[in-house]
Amino acid sequence: MSYPLVIANWKMNIPSGGISGWIQNEMISNNDEVGFENKSSYLRFMGIAPPISHLTELKNLFNFGFLGVQDISQYYDGAKTGDISADMVIEKGCSFSILGHSERREFYNETNSIVSEKLRVCLEKDIMPVVCIGESLEDYNAGKTLDILQMQLKEIFTSIATKKTVVIAYEPVWAIGSGKTPSTVEVNNIHQHIKDIVQSIANIEAVNVIYGGSVNCENAKSFFQQTNIDGALIGGASLDGKDFLGIYNDFMETL
Repeated sequence: MSYPLVIANWKMNIPSGGISGWIQNEMISNNDEVGFENKSSYLRFMGIAPPISHLTELKNLFNFGFLGVQDISQYYDGAKTGDISADMVIEKGCSFSILGHSERREFYNETNSIVSEKLRVCLEKDIMPVVCIGESLEDYNAGKTLDILQMQLKEIFTSIATKKTVVIAYEPVWAIGSGKTPSTVEVNNIHQHIKDIVQSIANIEAVNVIYGGSVNCENAKSFFQQTNIDGALIGGASLDGKDFLGIYNDFMETL
């Protein structure tokens, strides 16, 4: 089953008004204002990945959409200090995990091989993987974007076979938090390239490719209007409930 998603990645941040303020005063009240009677149905493509310490609070307050985590261990259990296992994630009520975010690669030296191991754990445990890939500014300027993405995809996805949905987040490293983005047409073409590569190296029934990297209220609609962009992974703009809902509304208008 193909499943478009708009995901909030809060990283190590909490919305300034707290989680209850983000939901009650911004998300839910604004939904009422625009007349969405069935919030559960309307928000079915929304995912939120908060700091894990706030999962329980968010789960109690936010009974729509998906909850997820920002990373997961490639190990199942044992003496792995600081890791979060798939079973722990499931116990917290989460249904997806971000994998291989560029910040994990930069600060924790995660490799494509490690991301591939985590991907296999997610698929085995029925956790939807959101696999992040992307090129550096140096590679982008050198015209190596497609080569870099192909290398990453081959090292992560080769021989993967599943009937479950896999989400790939294309996040140009140079665009994250910079306010700069590739053109929407460029991203659309890259997404088609990603889908073609995955289909050639793996046996995956449903692949969705979402975009991340300085998506905001001003540019979101132009991305969502492209045929190969299946959603977005939102960082800073997701910390403001009004902004995030506005982005999500733009997404829903294009379905």
